[in-house]
Amino acid sequence: MVHGKCDRARQWASLELDGELSSFERALLENHLEGCPSCAQFRAEIGSLTGALRAAPREPFAGVVLGRVRRHVRIRLAPAAAAMAVAAVGLGSVLASSSFQGSSITRFAQHVDVSPDDASAAVPDTMNVSTSKMMQTRIAETRARIAPRSPRSLRGGPVISKR
Repeated sequence: MVHGKCDRARQWASLELDGELSSFERALLENHLEGCPSCAQFRAEIGSLTGALRAAPREPFAGVVLGRVRRHVRIRLAPAAAAMAVAAVGLGSVLASSSFQGSSITRFAQHVDVSPDDASAAVPDTMNVSTSKMMQTRIAETRARIAPRSPRSLRGGPVISKR
């Protein structure tokens, strides 16, 4: 079982072999190795292993040869492409509806620079008219529901009347 200090010292020993150890870390390593024979043995073993590897002749590398793997990529990509197309259409429609929500098409046409000769610009926006009527009805219902029932009601606060 390696303790935290021993683990750090072993990392320093490895860094020392690559010449990446600072002088402060080297001093800490030497201090630790004086009291820990296990880490001192580890340092000697990795030093001899690294020396043997560096002294060994280099082997020629012929490369890695992989057999041809046939995969039907088109079959796998078709559902993903269809899902992305549906998502793009859905996102576009959500963004378009949120940007036009609460504004009439005639106001949008003014921003798009529709020519005044176009007869379709004079057509009223019936969708927003019906929505407006529905909202006015709801507002009236809400006001009627919260309006006081009698002139002496204390719902909205004290009522001052002349006697």
